[in-house]
Amino acid sequence: MAEAPDPTAPAALVSEATLRALVDFDAARQRVRDRLAQLTDGPQLLRFFVHYASWNGHFANGVSALSSLLGGSRSLFREEGFPRAVADRSNYIASYFFDAARDEYDDHINPARDSHRCMAQAALISMKDHLGLSDAALEEDEPAELVTVNDNVLVGYTGQPAAAEGRAAQAFWAIGYHLGSELLADQEFSLIDEHLRKHHNDLVQHLMRSTVHLAGGTHRCYAWVGVHSGHGGAVEADHFDYALEGAHNALRFLVGGDTATAVRALQNGFCAFERDHARFFGISAAG
Repeated sequence: MAEAPDPTAPAALVSEATLRALVDFDAARQRVRDRLAQLTDGPQLLRFFVHYASWNGHFANGVSALSSLLGGSRSLFREEGFPRAVADRSNYIASYFFDAARDEYDDHINPARDSHRCMAQAALISMKDHLGLSDAALEEDEPAELVTVNDNVLVGYTGQPAAAEGRAAQAFWAIGYHLGSELLADQEFSLIDEHLRKHHNDLVQHLMRSTVHLAGGTHRCYAWVGVHSGHGGAVEADHFDYALEGAHNALRFLVGGDTATAVRALQNGFCAFERDHARFFGISAAG
């Protein structure tokens, strides 16, 4: 008879199933669809993507901050049976999250250095041209709601809401926030890809044929959506898998063994991202 799985093992305490049970994913998908359905003209469509690119542009910095937070926590993550100087596993844990930062700063597909921010900017430029809009459409100030949700990214990725509870709670909150961003982002990019192909396929075909030269390199204009969507490169799904393994190792090497507090903080961070997701998709694109 197969041995029953250990319900206290890291993989049982934090899994895709346990995280999905925390939030209403059907509601999250619907809010993306509802927001996209509101984009009835070219200026609204471009404004939405300007806002979306702005928000997305903060995640590379956030996951880098998370990697530094974890890597700098030597006293928090140690492996038993090793002398102090060779026992810390903080950089090992951080490596699972740095994978996402490495891709954010350069996708390694394009021979040019191709950050996801450059990909997004290339998409915006080409979209603006296809829609027949002027550069003024890319000069608009960001609404206050967007500034707030952008600022929340670094707050979440550094676990600041849990800092008063100690370094462990702060680190695991930040891990949870990142897990939320990766799990929801895969579905939202897939929904955006699906919506564009169904309702704006002429734009999709234009973007797929187009490149833009910026930052010293040539960037494909649909790559930003393509590499993130579950219909394309699905990098968010890969990053989620890395982060989940990183979370398991963080629990495995946590000094003191207070896994209940760590898991609770992780769950709170995960839910915090879902709330920011709802805030972003509630921002008006009417101008």
